[in-house]
Amino acid sequence: MSKAKTKGKAKSKNVVLPSPMRMVWGALAAYLLRDIIHPAFTLIAVMILLMIPVLIANMFFPERKPIVVDNSDAPTDDNEEEDAAESV
Repeated sequence: MSKAKTKGKAKSKNVVLPSPMRMVWGALAAYLLRDIIHPAFTLIAVMILLMIPVLIANMFFPERKPIVVDNSDAPTDDNEEEDAAESV
């Protein structure tokens, strides 16, 4: 029953990104596990380390929230042309 209620509604969730230090520890763990599990874990460690600048940039430049402005009183392009024609 609960699936039927939420089927038509879209839900949005905020994603919490890991801190850069947690990424460093994850990369270190992947690098140390490369001999035990698979040598390709070296590449995984490098990819994790390459994501750190993206996370740091995301902290300095957060996503802007859209601002809704009501321009119902502001003249449009059509109104400006009509006003100019009337004043002549």
